[in-house]
Amino acid sequence: MSDVQISSGNKYFLKWVAAIRRGAGPLPLPIMLMMVFSPYASAASLSLQSAEAIALRQNPGLGALTQKIAELRHKAVAVAQLPDPHLALGAVDVPLNSFSMNQQQMSMLSVGLSQTFPSFGKLGLEGQQAGIEAREATDTLRGQSAELVLLLRRAWLQALYTEDAVATVRHQEQLEAESVQAALALYRSAQGSQAEVLRAQLARDSLANDITKLQAEQASDLAQIAQILNLSEPPSIEKQWPNLPPPPTLAEVEARLSGQPLLRAARAQTRVAQMGVQVAKTGYWPDVTVSVGYGQDFYPGSPNWLSAGVDLSLPIFPGDRQDQDVAAARAKAQQARYRYDDQHLALTQQARAAFARYESHKIQLERIDRQLLPTARNAFSATLAAYSAGRAGLNAVLRTQKEVLGYALARLQHRRDLGLYAAELDFLTTQGEMQP
Repeated sequence: MSDVQISSGNKYFLKWVAAIRRGAGPLPLPIMLMMVFSPYASAASLSLQSAEAIALRQNPGLGALTQKIAELRHKAVAVAQLPDPHLALGAVDVPLNSFSMNQQQMSMLSVGLSQTFPSFGKLGLEGQQAGIEAREATDTLRGQSAELVLLLRRAWLQALYTEDAVATVRHQEQLEAESVQAALALYRSAQGSQAEVLRAQLARDSLANDITKLQAEQASDLAQIAQILNLSEPPSIEKQWPNLPPPPTLAEVEARLSGQPLLRAARAQTRVAQMGVQVAKTGYWPDVTVSVGYGQDFYPGSPNWLSAGVDLSLPIFPGDRQDQDVAAARAKAQQARYRYDDQHLALTQQARAAFARYESHKIQLERIDRQLLPTARNAFSATLAAYSAGRAGLNAVLRTQKEVLGYALARLQHRRDLGLYAAELDFLTTQGEMQP
């Protein structure tokens, strides 16, 4: 609980005590509880760290992937098992005139059992293939968890930008109001015109549209945050900018790409496809079915019967079946390899672009803070003073006002984009066990 909440709660508690001392009489219990505990019941602003934990725990897309992993793990056990045996029950050589089982020799009831054994090594290979698919789904879950955090951070930073941008524009309204007062003073002293007063007022009033637009953007950003967190209403977020960790060097970023979960998942897909080639090659070997049966002969003096046999599939024409299956599996494996290489190149390009833009925004933000924005503010103050003294025109005042606003908003944009690219580089270098 924050110090502010504790202080507020103490204040309401003291008010309640003071009311009793004044002789106001005992208050009803609901009112007493409301006075004392209402400050504690108010929802605190949500921090980015807490929001990330909620997203990883409550997002339905990650929940579906978790169940997909469970499905594949169960499947990996099932596909490695032998097919179910077959039980056969029958009546053999039953005479139709009487249906008597002891009228003729060889009339019998039989029971048989058969078991099919797939081609050598096929079950083990299919079990390994399903296990790799389960591990690939785990990497996909980690990668999509990191993507969800990245999406949340983007919406979060954009919402903070619009919040501060509204405050910046409101501050600009105050500067515009100073220009209006200066224009009115000159107009009343017969040194300025009414047109200049109207132009100054127009420049001030037009900022209301900018505020309305920014507020709509902020509502959209908060709605996106609510969707990511699976909340029915947009949350109240902390107004403080998060301290995202600065990225490592570009060489370190590129070195970590090989461990990126989505790239690991693509590499696992390649292994699954390569395992599929080995599974297809088992088709050159026959499936074997072993059967055994027992017959009960009811004719007097006849023995009972035992039968056994082996049934083989005959892959003797492989050109249109087995050869085609192996060729298709090889093409699928090569396709998976190309996809992995393409994704690796795409992530490398994304990392290099994000790192370059991060460095660019960092330099520009430092330059605006150190030089451009202070100079623009000083230029506006000097120009406004000159205009008030009749040594400058209103156009110069409005231009310098616009420059102040432009640099102030640019500073916020660079700060936002610096966080966005830091979050993107953090996503690209994800290595850990990120679980929902």
